Amino acid sequence: MVADVEWETTDERTKRGWANETDTTEAGAYACVLAAVELFDGLLAVRRAETGSGSDYYVAPLDARSDDLEEHIRLEVSGVDRGGDAAVRRRLRDKLEQLDKGNGNLPAIAGVIGFRAKLILLEILESP
Repeated sequence: MVADVEWETTDERTKRGWANETDTTEAGAYACVLAAVELFDGLLAVRRAETGSGSDYYVAPLDARSDDLEEHIRLEVSGVDRGGDAAVRRRLRDKLEQLDKGNGNLPAIAGVIGFRAKLILLEILESP
């Protein structure tokens, strides 16, 4: 599936506020992958995941009960600020392995954005 994304060029004040490249990549990845999961899968972020789960968020359909994790899906997010499609695909494989090793037993999705590659990949972990 393909979606077009547009945004305004960042002004100098905003660039100074986000001068830490690691934090900028991480925050941008969260925003873009969460938007992609909502757009393509109809899933919304419900809450942050606990340490050790192998994931960053729990996502669920809009009508899911927020207090029942059985209806949730683990979501692992990552961003690659440099490199092309191959770098994004490598990171996706790494994130699927991370999910597989996590202590969660819920279904899971890995999502990786490549900012230079202008690519977001989402993949379901086959057997959590």
